[in-house]
Amino acid sequence: MNAPAPSAPVPVAEVSQLLAPRSVAVIGASEDQTKFGGRLYRMLIKHGYAGTIYPVNPGRESLFGIKTVPSVSATPEAPDMVVMALPRAKVKDEIAAAAARGARGGIIITAKFSDAGPEGAALEAEIVEIARAHGMRLIGPNCLGIISPANRVVLCSSPALDVDALPVGPIGFVSQSGALMATIFDRALEMGVGFSHCVSVGNQADLELCDFVEYLIEDPRTRVICTYIEGIKDPRRFAELARRAREAGKPWLAVKAGRTDAGSRAAFSHTASIAGSHAVLASVCRDENITMLDDTGTMITLAAALARHPDARVETVAVLTTSGGGGALAADAISSGGLKMADFAPATRAALDEHYSPGQGLNPVDFGGRKFDDAADVSKVTAEIVAADPNTDALLYAITTAPMMERLADQLAAGMTDDQGQSRKPAFWVMQPGRAADRARAVLRERGIAFTNHTGEAIDALVAWHARSGFVPRTRPERPAGATVAAPAAGQYDEAASKAILAGYGVPVNESRLVRGADEAATAARELGYPVVMKIVSADIVHKSDVGGVAVGIADDAGAAACYRQIVDRARAAVPTARIDGVSVQTMASGKLEVIVGARRDAQFGPIVVVGAGGVLVELLSDRAIARAPIAAADARRMLESLSVWPVLSGYRGRALAVDAVVDAIVRVSWLAHDLGSQEFELDVNPLIVDVDRCVAVDARLRVGA
Repeated sequence: MNAPAPSAPVPVAEVSQLLAPRSVAVIGASEDQTKFGGRLYRMLIKHGYAGTIYPVNPGRESLFGIKTVPSVSATPEAPDMVVMALPRAKVKDEIAAAAARGARGGIIITAKFSDAGPEGAALEAEIVEIARAHGMRLIGPNCLGIISPANRVVLCSSPALDVDALPVGPIGFVSQSGALMATIFDRALEMGVGFSHCVSVGNQADLELCDFVEYLIEDPRTRVICTYIEGIKDPRRFAELARRAREAGKPWLAVKAGRTDAGSRAAFSHTASIAGSHAVLASVCRDENITMLDDTGTMITLAAALARHPDARVETVAVLTTSGGGGALAADAISSGGLKMADFAPATRAALDEHYSPGQGLNPVDFGGRKFDDAADVSKVTAEIVAADPNTDALLYAITTAPMMERLADQLAAGMTDDQGQSRKPAFWVMQPGRAADRARAVLRERGIAFTNHTGEAIDALVAWHARSGFVPRTRPERPAGATVAAPAAGQYDEAASKAILAGYGVPVNESRLVRGADEAATAARELGYPVVMKIVSADIVHKSDVGGVAVGIADDAGAAACYRQIVDRARAAVPTARIDGVSVQTMASGKLEVIVGARRDAQFGPIVVVGAGGVLVELLSDRAIARAPIAAADARRMLESLSVWPVLSGYRGRALAVDAVVDAIVRVSWLAHDLGSQEFELDVNPLIVDVDRCVAVDARLRVGA
């Protein structure tokens, strides 16, 4: 049995009440810190929850000085939130009792529901139906609850929360993994990063990731949104929320599991979430300016910086370091990532020359090149000078082991901030030493400055910020003239039929004739004009070249007749059971480059179009550009510009090829994909041969339907 279909999106006001409940019932509350319920109950008290707590434990009169109730049905009033970590067999009855009591929301920590197979999925669906029948909303199952420092609500049992205080920060985090949420929270705490709210959604049986992202978009205490995603339940809403996040000026960062088949299987077994195509989701995120990252540490590093400068663009970077070698390595990594090392303005160089030996006040700036002995004092001045440089967008502090690092960190931080304590420009701190830098790290935390211990995380964050800086919203697509609206019916189309459909949409194709004999082949070739191409025609042979079913450059009647017999004989020898419908004689197109244009229906985001290097380069150059269909010409051109073959198209060492014609073909294929969008389909145009003045599709295949 499948989980019930998601209901309409939950109003933000309702989610807000769930994250700031006036009362909480903890089923399974205990003073035993070896139990989930015991740790969760203690954390709720420890971190200053101001509402009413109802510890549910029939065997005790009080727990940590708070009077217990024997069951959720016995609470003096209906609790806003019920949280439970119980054996799976008991969850259904407790949800039913809480729903009947009038609870507004519930958190189910327990796993082994839809993440454990059909039986668990059926029970999960039944529990959701019971809750919804009473207007109760659920988080989980298979989650770790919520951590809301902004509301002083902790409904989570992780030992990462066993700290004196939870710092409130401007970053909201929604995670499909509970343990990962707690791990990131713990690491962020060490990095000097605080959160507004953290939510673990688990299996998303009821409330899902988008419900909480929408809340974070509206929440004034949240300036950056972070997500860990295994599967998306509502792709259309996901894309719409990305637009709303942009309009609200709130950067959205995401780490997505399932880049590989192994990752997809692991994600499904974890939360029963269908991962979908990672490449398609990446293209959607690119188009909507959701920054996808491979690493959660990089995500938090970037989020902390974006929280201070959400609208900043990053193209150039200045490196300030305590090590010449460290600065050189950082400069290499920055340049390899596609950014530029800042070329300081003359006034900046002159100001640095007052404090550094000749030639030492350049980028990277190594404090070891100073004229005077006190590195801490000169560091503050250096930071002020570089932060004011008009050619510098961001700074990277690469701190290695050095004397008086805590004073150095304090002075650098002072030079980087204005009179109100605000950072003048985006800055990334990399604290490379081990324990030797612990006091310096403490200084940064006291100043509210985030840092990372890993240079790679800072560089990856800068590269991602650079990519964000080049965001261009998609243009509204318009159907091109001559593109038919009548989508083809279900079926498997051979090359000729596929090319006829393409021609109906205005995609240029080469002329062809189907022949069924050697003499007929010679006649057709003569009428089309030599040289010609000949191809076997058989629905049972997909890869014609693999069976010797393609010949090119045929120059005369005798060659055409002989080639017909050879192609048919080779095809019958290779695939004896194949039905041979004849041979296609085609005009021979020549050009400087071959590209592939494909389209299919993605299970989550609908019709998509794919562009890449074609012909013999398909497997050699594996880069692809993907976009939802239909697509506008400007966006199709940007797809081409992202490919390895773009320099050839744009005229590297010679005349530019017919880029506009290729763009037009991509647009027309995208509209064919759009018109087929409600059906399963797959289309390959390979190759589309490109010359200086035209492009032409010389091979294609289309399947519509299962």
